[in-house]
Amino acid sequence: MDNALLTVVLIAAAATAASLAVALTAREARKVPREANLKLTMLTSLVRRPVWRLAAALDLGGWILKTLALLVAPLTIVAPGMALGLFLLVGFSYIVLGERVEPPALLGIVMLAGGVALVAVNSPERTVTVAGPGRWAVVVLILLGGALAVFVMRARGGRIDPRMIAVSVGFAWALNGVLSKLMADSVDSGRWMLFAVALLSAVSVGALGYTAKTSALQAGHATSVESIVAVINTLVPVAMAPVLFGEAWPADPDDAIQLGLGLVLVGIGVWLLTRSTVDVYDVGRQGEPAEAAQKSKG
Repeated sequence: MDNALLTVVLIAAAATAASLAVALTAREARKVPREANLKLTMLTSLVRRPVWRLAAALDLGGWILKTLALLVAPLTIVAPGMALGLFLLVGFSYIVLGERVEPPALLGIVMLAGGVALVAVNSPERTVTVAGPGRWAVVVLILLGGALAVFVMRARGGRIDPRMIAVSVGFAWALNGVLSKLMADSVDSGRWMLFAVALLSAVSVGALGYTAKTSALQAGHATSVESIVAVINTLVPVAMAPVLFGEAWPADPDDAIQLGLGLVLVGIGVWLLTRSTVDVYDVGRQGEPAEAAQKSKG
């Protein structure tokens, strides 16, 4: 099998596994009592469910397949291919969850996928320069604050929009991403103590992010949730790369224009998605799914 065909197979398999995992995770999360939302009991409840364990295996498998694809193809090929996985999620969400996507939201997904791909392929080139502790402290505090915000709001009894939870998931995944980058650079430079700290932090943030993700999928439209997560998870590490790792933004005018266009497409896509999808639940309030609540009000 030549590299081109192998790349297509790996990307298609990775995107399929990841998208199906999201739909199955949402299906199982919606069977867990509402009181578990944004609590670790969400994960302890899900781990006993065979379908959720299948979803977790698919999630891990998708990540491995994506990593393998990056070994045989450049990011400029892999990133757009993975972004197209959002369209697979539309199909899986309809089959598994019965969620319909209206035309404006579908247009939003098209623009979002294109924008994420443009940002990813025009992101700074990899270096192994690690910033000082001051910059790291500021960035980590900002990202950790974004990841923890919904948990604090939930503890205080406030109403939380599922899309806000998705933003927190994105911050958690973004923090996990820069920590993973720090792990890789620590290996390159032989700084093993830094590697151990980054690994422990990445695992902790990953658990936090996954708790938020399952809560968002329990409460909100799967396509909308995953799209917002994908945006934050792509844009934040790209924005942080020059600050933390000395990776320069593209100097070529054409590349800079493509990057700017990607950001615009992402913004419009998210706006269309968030205006066109409805929440499954009103998080923070006890009761029925949103559709049933609407009927009862009528």
